[in-house]
Amino acid sequence: MSVRITEENYSHEAVKENRKIITSASVFGILRQQLVKNIGIKRIKGFLFHYGWEMGINVANEALQTDSSIENLIKHGPILHIKNGHISGIKHDCTFELDEKKQIRDFYSFGTWYESYEAEEHIKRFGQSDGPVCHTLIGFASGFMSTVFGEPLLARETACVGKGDPECRWIMKPKKDWEMELQDPHELDFYNETTIVKELELTYDQLLDQKNVVTRLAHFQNQLTEEIINGSGLQTIADMVYQMVQIPIIVEDNVHRTITYSGIDSDTYLLLASDMENYLQKIQLKTNPLLPFRKKIIKTSIQERLITPILLQKQVIGYCSFFYEDIKNHYHEEDYLFLDRFANAASLILLNEKTKFETFERMKGSFLEQILENRLPASEIIKRGKYTGVNLEQNYYIAIMEYKKTQGSIEDDFLLQEQIFETTFRYFKEKKHHILAGHRDGNMVLFITNETLQNKAIQNAMQEYFDYMHQNFPRSHFKLGISRLGEDINQALRCYEEAAIALRLAFKKKIVPFQSLGIVGVLINSKNISAIKMIAKQELGALYNIQDHKMVELLKTLYIFLLNGGKLEQTMLDLALSMSGLRHRISRIESLLEKDLRDAQEMHQLLLIIKSLIAMGEITFD
Repeated sequence: MSVRITEENYSHEAVKENRKIITSASVFGILRQQLVKNIGIKRIKGFLFHYGWEMGINVANEALQTDSSIENLIKHGPILHIKNGHISGIKHDCTFELDEKKQIRDFYSFGTWYESYEAEEHIKRFGQSDGPVCHTLIGFASGFMSTVFGEPLLARETACVGKGDPECRWIMKPKKDWEMELQDPHELDFYNETTIVKELELTYDQLLDQKNVVTRLAHFQNQLTEEIINGSGLQTIADMVYQMVQIPIIVEDNVHRTITYSGIDSDTYLLLASDMENYLQKIQLKTNPLLPFRKKIIKTSIQERLITPILLQKQVIGYCSFFYEDIKNHYHEEDYLFLDRFANAASLILLNEKTKFETFERMKGSFLEQILENRLPASEIIKRGKYTGVNLEQNYYIAIMEYKKTQGSIEDDFLLQEQIFETTFRYFKEKKHHILAGHRDGNMVLFITNETLQNKAIQNAMQEYFDYMHQNFPRSHFKLGISRLGEDINQALRCYEEAAIALRLAFKKKIVPFQSLGIVGVLINSKNISAIKMIAKQELGALYNIQDHKMVELLKTLYIFLLNGGKLEQTMLDLALSMSGLRHRISRIESLLEKDLRDAQEMHQLLLIIKSLIAMGEITFD
């Protein structure tokens, strides 16, 4: 079977104007459905608005060819809405005022659409919407009226059947009025919405830029890795980073002291550092002066910095900064990618330096242990000492520091020991003092030469070290014992024992030189241990029973009482006792000793005996 369509089926009428196409509302519903499928429901608002806008402009231009007044044209628009089947009816009120140049001085329009085809088709194909859906009608009305008045007029739906309202209502105002009234300026984005083609072009350009950044970043990372593998120092890598990114770079420690910089001269750096110090002093009054664990942009009157921390073992050990001379031409997000990788590289380099330094210091601690145990002859010790940077032919002191945390587990004690070790290394490194340091019997042992002290008294030097440690570990308790001056390396063990004796007697004073012990030091140093014990047993009687807790408490009370020269008030404060409780204890002690504690000679002898027992390690008071 064949079917032929003859020529008579074609219209021979010439189409001089726009050809009229007759179609149903469902066709626009299908178009809407396909648009949602292909470009998404969020984008169809702008697409349909501009589609309606162009139709409104086209119809308005046709209407303007007539000699109709503006009033008639305003009436003509809704009629065309109805004729085209967009709506079945309309209510429309429009108030406007023009100036002498026929420009809008005041304009306000509102109305109601009945049986909007857009609302019906949207509900039929997508169900009820969260917002208005008559985008084509809004666009048509806006385009038509904007063309008639020659100025941008925008209609917005305030109610819509498509979102469950009983009717579709709208308001029209000049675009500039909407911009001033709307709290969210993005509500008018659909009016200037970028076309899909343009958006794709912008996306492509952005992807191309991102590709270039990723390529540069990969090359940058490879260069950093290669330099780290080759063992390059921080200055070398900082110079390389500046050559690659052409942004001056500054590296500082966690208290903003200079580590290195590149891309600026020393005078400029000093100026920037002074300016940054002033900035930090100002913010210190209100906030934590330490910068955060993430990037930060700091702006002052003379500089702008992009800063990121250098993290090591979850602690901030320094900061890397990009310094911008021209604060207009830079991109923080892109620059941060490079700065962050440099900070990671700096962390690895500083970790390597820290590990090498601590390994060397621990080796020196092991060497100190060999010296104290007399494992090596003096000549060998002096020769090896040269490799540690310590001249062991110099006179020296040995100091022992005891440290205890108020509360903590075994793990906390171990961690504290490591922290004490590292902090001690850092303290003497910053002072550029070459010493030997190590652990022995749970205490920190320091070997310090006269050359290191640089004519400073040993007690003053140790006081500075003590204060530094107490500042860094405020919840820990420290005591220090200092030996007499050692003149020969073979006397190291003797000096260690002197420092240990002084440490045991550091009760009321936190730093005790052995030389201050007087006769006690001489007695113990003379190895009269058995004689001292015999005298102690004879003079202290029942109090010399270290197994009995009550006797130890009474002996401690006696010791504090004697240290205070028999002053009850001070002893009461030191022991946190009431006066009546203290008097009872003193009376009990006198009864056990059968001695008068007001006798100066008896007091002196008893104090000497107790100090000797403490110095020998026979008794300890917490």
